[in-house]
Amino acid sequence: MSGSILHPEHLSAAIAGFIGTGLVAGGMGVLADVPAFAATLQRTGEARERAHGAARGEILTMRLDEDRRFRYLAYIPESATAGARMLVTVHGISRNAREHLRMMAPLAERFGVVMLAPCYGRQRFPSYQRLLPDDKGMRPDVLLRAAARELAQLSGASDRLLYLFGYSGGAQFVHRFAMHWPARVARYALGAAGWYTFPDAGQRYPYGLARSQRHDLGEIDLEAFLKLPGLVLVGERDVHKDSALRDSRRLERQQGGSRMERAGNWVAAVNSAAHLRSMPAPVRFDTLARSPHSFSRSMRRGDMGEKVFRHFFGAAPR
Repeated sequence: MSGSILHPEHLSAAIAGFIGTGLVAGGMGVLADVPAFAATLQRTGEARERAHGAARGEILTMRLDEDRRFRYLAYIPESATAGARMLVTVHGISRNAREHLRMMAPLAERFGVVMLAPCYGRQRFPSYQRLLPDDKGMRPDVLLRAAARELAQLSGASDRLLYLFGYSGGAQFVHRFAMHWPARVARYALGAAGWYTFPDAGQRYPYGLARSQRHDLGEIDLEAFLKLPGLVLVGERDVHKDSALRDSRRLERQQGGSRMERAGNWVAAVNSAAHLRSMPAPVRFDTLARSPHSFSRSMRRGDMGEKVFRHFFGAAPR
């Protein structure tokens, strides 16, 4: 099935009839509000109806009910069961969300994992990597949370804790999402981010943790973020500057001159921040064999998908 999500159906006639003739305080009458138990039944029934019609084993194109301008892709594997875990994969500036799902689908089938890939359009979200809102104040991270809730209803998966992966600009988005929403994240993995938000209270966001008037996204709970297991991956050939790499003297002084340098320095800074708080090192760093700055080559040559799924879910079930 490819297309928009259907709007939720109303209560069944049986429930509606029960509510209409139910008891209220002081005698018989029509209930003004839906009782809590009936609302639960309504949500459960809607989720079942929507899940029943959702195609499995296909990449689905969805429009968010809460914001019809926002599009996301979903993959519900044949192997998914009720309460399946949800993996979010975030594209870079090439906006290759479909390629992410296509190349990761075999892994999702092996692990029984439902996948979601948000689509952040260039015009509406030119700075989604920094979680910056559109011209009407809507933030890309808030839309992602709404899409995860919607997909959970559709698929029967759980969106309580998300497994977050992003490549290049998507990796920028993912680590900043994890910093702002640590209670909603199970684990995260970053593939070759161009630059990072460092655990440095002396630098303003998005370079560090201090509040910025221009980027006022709220406080970051560093200790909560430091509890999240992270994995940082960079291709062993991703050591040169290119036109897509953000470049400035400030960034070079703080983070280094290449994606490889910046990743190593960020991992060291995060693990050092954890050590200062007597916490175990939360982030591992690994390289991808024979891989330049390319999502597809990192998947094919560098075993990136396998590394990400093992970090998230352990060994694949047989």
